Amino acid sequence: MVTIIGSSAALRKRKTLKKSLNFTIMVIGQSGSGRSTFINSLCDQLIVEPSSTVSYYTPEEQNLHDRELQLRKSTVELEDGEGIRISLNLIDTPGFGDCIDNSKSFDIIKDYLKHQFDEILIEESKLRRNPRFKDGRVHCCLYFINPTGHGLNEMDVEIMKSLGELVNIIPIISKSDSLTLNELKLNKNLIKQDLDYYNIPIFNFNNEYFNLDESLDDETIELNKYLQKTIPFSIMGSNLTINDLETGELKRVRKYKWGIVDIFDNEISDFLTLKNTLLITHLNDFKDYTHEVLYENYRTKTLGDDEFDETYEEGDVTNSNVNVNDSNLVGTPKQNGNGNGNNFIAKEEQIRLEEERLRAFEERVQKDLLLKREEIEARERELAEIEKRLANENLED
Repeated sequence: MVTIIGSSAALRKRKTLKKSLNFTIMVIGQSGSGRSTFINSLCDQLIVEPSSTVSYYTPEEQNLHDRELQLRKSTVELEDGEGIRISLNLIDTPGFGDCIDNSKSFDIIKDYLKHQFDEILIEESKLRRNPRFKDGRVHCCLYFINPTGHGLNEMDVEIMKSLGELVNIIPIISKSDSLTLNELKLNKNLIKQDLDYYNIPIFNFNNEYFNLDESLDDETIELNKYLQKTIPFSIMGSNLTINDLETGELKRVRKYKWGIVDIFDNEISDFLTLKNTLLITHLNDFKDYTHEVLYENYRTKTLGDDEFDETYEEGDVTNSNVNVNDSNLVGTPKQNGNGNGNNFIAKEEQIRLEEERLRAFEERVQKDLLLKREEIEARERELAEIEKRLANENLED
C-alpha cells in the first residue's frame, strides 16, 4: 500500500512538473532606463535586442510620427534546478515617457490591465467556459525610476498612483551603478519619503493579507521585512557575459576601464534578490494577491456586491457544465421576486457595455498593428530597391 501511495505521489509530481507556471511581468520605464537589458539579464539570455527601442526615423520624419507607447510581449520558458518550469510573459513598454504629454500612454497601459480583468470577468460569467482560456492578467509591474538623485518626479507619481489598484507595483532604481553608494542611499530614502507622502500603492511584502497564512514561518516573515526595507530595489543590468577563470562559471558583468562588476553581486546590486523574489520566493504571492485582492476589488467595484452571489450551495447548481469545486467560480444571479431580476437585466447591460469597450480597445490594437505592418512593408521595399541598385552597380563594374 505504501508503494502505491508513493508511486501516485511521484506521478502527480511528474504531471505537475510538466505544467508550466504562468507568470506575467510588465516593465515600465523611459527610453534609456535599461528595460531591455534588464529583461535579458533576468532571463539570462537574449530576449530583446538592446537597440530595439531606438527610433529609426530621421529628424524630418520624426516630426511626422508621434513616438507612441507600444506594448511588446515576449514569452520565454524558464526552468529551475528542481525541474519546475515557468512560462514567463514579459511585457515591455517602448515609447513610454517620450512625449511631452504622456496621458495617452497612461491610458493605454491602464486599458490593457483592465482588459485582462474584463476578460476574466466575462469568462467567469459564462455558464459554459472555454477550457483553453488563458489568463492574461499582469501579476507584477516593475517601474523603472531614473537615478537622478532627486526622488520621484511628477510622471513617476502619477503613473504609479493610477496603476496601483490594478497591478502589484515594485519600484526599481535602474542603472544604479551611475550613483555612488552614498548617493544611492540618499536616493532610496528620498524615493521612500515620496512613496509615503503621496500615498502610492506599491506592493507591500508585510501586507496583512500574507499574515493570514498560518503556515508562514519566522524565516519567511524576516525575509518579507528585509524585502520591504530594500524597496526600491537598485539594480544594474548587462548583456555581456564572461567565463570566470577560477570557477569556470558564466557570469553576467558590466565592464569599466578600472575593472568588471558582477551584476548579481549582492554587495553592490539588488538584482539577484529581485530575481529570486520574482521567480522563486514570491511568485505565487504575486499571483494570489492579483487574483484574490486586486481582481476581487475590481470585480466588486464593477459588478456591485448585491448583484452576484460569491458562493454556491450544492442545491443551487443545476447545470452539469458548472464545476462546484472551481475556486474561481462566480455565482449565478438568483431571481426570487425581490427585484433581483432587474439587477440581472442591469448586469447584462453592463456586460454589453464592457464588451463594447473591449471591442474598441481591440480595434485600436489592430489599427496599431496595421500601421506597424505598413511601416515594415515600406522598409522592405526600400531594402529591395537598395539591393537592386547594388546589384546593378556590381554588373556595371
